[in-house]
Amino acid sequence: MNKIYVKAICLIVIISILTANFNIVIAVNEIEINNQKKEQSKVSEKIDEVKEQQEEVSTKKSQAQKQVENLNAQINSYESEIDELETKISNTTGKIKEAQKQIEEDETKFEKQQEALSNRLVTMYESGDISYLDILLSAGSLTDIISNYYILSELTTYDQQILKDIEEEKQKIEDEKKELETNKQALDAAKKSKESKANALTVAKKEKSNYVSELTQEEATLEKQINELKNYENSISNKIKQMQAAYDKELAEAKKKAEAAAKKNKNSSSATTTTTNSNSASGSYGFGWPVANPVIGTSYGASGRLWSSGHHTGVDFKASVGTPIFSIGDGQVFDTGYSSAYGNYVEIYHGNNIYSFYAHASRVQVSVGQKVSKGTQIMLAGQTGNTTGPHLHFEIRTPGYKYSNCVNPMKYLP
Repeated sequence: MNKIYVKAICLIVIISILTANFNIVIAVNEIEINNQKKEQSKVSEKIDEVKEQQEEVSTKKSQAQKQVENLNAQINSYESEIDELETKISNTTGKIKEAQKQIEEDETKFEKQQEALSNRLVTMYESGDISYLDILLSAGSLTDIISNYYILSELTTYDQQILKDIEEEKQKIEDEKKELETNKQALDAAKKSKESKANALTVAKKEKSNYVSELTQEEATLEKQINELKNYENSISNKIKQMQAAYDKELAEAKKKAEAAAKKNKNSSSATTTTTNSNSASGSYGFGWPVANPVIGTSYGASGRLWSSGHHTGVDFKASVGTPIFSIGDGQVFDTGYSSAYGNYVEIYHGNNIYSFYAHASRVQVSVGQKVSKGTQIMLAGQTGNTTGPHLHFEIRTPGYKYSNCVNPMKYLP
C-alpha cells in the first residue's frame, strides 16, 4: 500500500513538473513572439520613415526637373535672340563694307574732280580768264579757292554742281558710316550680354541636372533601403508565423491534456486565482462576451473623423470606470501597453491566427506571456487614450495581430 502511495506521489510530482515546464515553454515562446512583433513594428515604422524621405526626394526631384525645363526654355529663347542678333550684325557688317567701298570710290572720284578743277583754274589763269591773281596766290588750299564766292562765280554752273554733289555724297557716306559703326557697337554689346546670360543659364542647367542626378541616386538608395527593410520585415513575419504555429500546437496539446485530466478527475475541484465571467454563452468560435450584460455603444464600421482609418475598427461596449473586462476565450496574453489612441490595452492570442484586443482600461491585470482562460478577468474598464468617455473598445484581429487586420468582431461573439 505504501509502495502504491509513493508511486502515486511520484507520478503527481512528475506530471506537475512536466506541466510547469510546458507552461514555461509556452510563456517563453509567447514572449519571444511578442519581442519579434515589437521588432517588426519598429521595422515597419522605419519603412514608413524611409518612404516619407523617398516622397520628399521625389517631390524635390520633380521640382528640380521643372526648373530645368524652364531653364531650357529660357536658354532656347535666348539662343534664338542671339541668332537674330548675329544675323543683324552680319547684315550691318556687310553694309559697312559696302559703305566703305563706296566712300573709297567717291573719294577717288572727288580727288579726280579736285585735280580737274585745279587744272581748269590754272588754265583759266594762264589764258587770262581770271584777273584776280592775288586771290589765287594768297589762297592756302584748294578748298579756300573753291569756297571763295568770287572765284566760284567765275566757274561754270556744271563745275559748281559737281563739287556740291561730291561734298554732299561724302558727308552722307560719313554719316552713314558713323551710324553703322554705332549700330555695330550696340549689337556687339547686346550679343555679349545675351551670350553671358546663355552661359549663366547653361551653368545653372548643369547644376540643376547634377542636383537631379544626386536626388535620383538618393532615391535609388532609399528604394534599396526600403527593399532591405521589407525583406527583414518579411523574415520577422515568417519567424512569428513559425512561432505561432508551434504555440498553436503546444496549446492544442495542453488543451488535450487538460481535457483528459479534467475527465479523469471530474469529481475533484480545481483551484483558480482568476475571476470568471458569469456570462458563459459561446459563439461558433467558442468565445464569450468581454463584459457582463453587454450593451453596444458604437458598432463596427461606423464612419467618422474620430478614427484615423475613417471608420470604427471595433465595437464599443458601454462600461463605467472599474467595470471588469474578461478574456473572450482561452489563450495567452500577447501584448500589453499604452498608446495615445488606445490608452491602456491588452491583446490576447487564441490560436488559429485569431487575436482579441481590449482598450481604454483604467488598469491592466495581466502580463505578457500569461495564460488565460475564457472568462478570466484581464482588466478594468476606463477612459484612457483617445476617448470621450469610459467604455471598452474591443477588436478582433485576424489573420494577424496588426491594426490593419481588424475584422467585424460580432462574427466571433455569441
